[in-house]
Amino acid sequence: MTFAHSPLSFPFARLSIIHGLAYGCRCAVASVFLLCGIAGSAQSGKFAIWKGSEVVGQVFVDRIVKGERIHYIMSSYAEVMVLWKQVVRTVGMTEYVNGTMTACHSSFRFNDSLKDSSNLVTRHGVTRGYVHPGRTMQEANRNPWSTARLYYEEPKGQTSIFVESVLHDCPLQHTAVGTYTLTMPDRKINHYVYRNGVLQEIRIERSFFDLVFRRI
Repeated sequence: MTFAHSPLSFPFARLSIIHGLAYGCRCAVASVFLLCGIAGSAQSGKFAIWKGSEVVGQVFVDRIVKGERIHYIMSSYAEVMVLWKQVVRTVGMTEYVNGTMTACHSSFRFNDSLKDSSNLVTRHGVTRGYVHPGRTMQEANRNPWSTARLYYEEPKGQTSIFVESVLHDCPLQHTAVGTYTLTMPDRKINHYVYRNGVLQEIRIERSFFDLVFRRI
């Protein structure tokens, strides 16, 4: 299947995964992975989304390992007040084989509108990538670190991270003990905070509002 506004297909995704993740139905993800035959050892995590002193949503993450393949899955849902209530949904999926990224997909929905999406697939040495609303690429990702890995591993010694939503590397700065700043296009900044190597929170800086993802 192909995703909206993209000419690419994603190798391990199914439509029910996308809809299930977008609305927080993690049970749909598990059942589909079992049906697809890629279920394996799973590590799940959950973060509360804070805006100021109020919890406005949640983030769910999973890392599924089977042999040489690792699948990362992330979904979030939040309701934030910007003049009036706005619903924000995100979905991300990343696949590694033998330590190399072979596919990724991301989407960002604001209310009922798709604002951003991306896909990248590398198969048999050929890479096809697409970033909505109109940028294509044919260059494979050479960076073993991506935003998906940041949920599970502290990026010690890394100076750049491959960002799935834009399909290219962005600078990473080590700013304090266990704290890293990822700077993306359009002045989007994420601060990742780790304790004993485990991600505790992500501080999100955006034009209209700031959020904090805090581990539950």
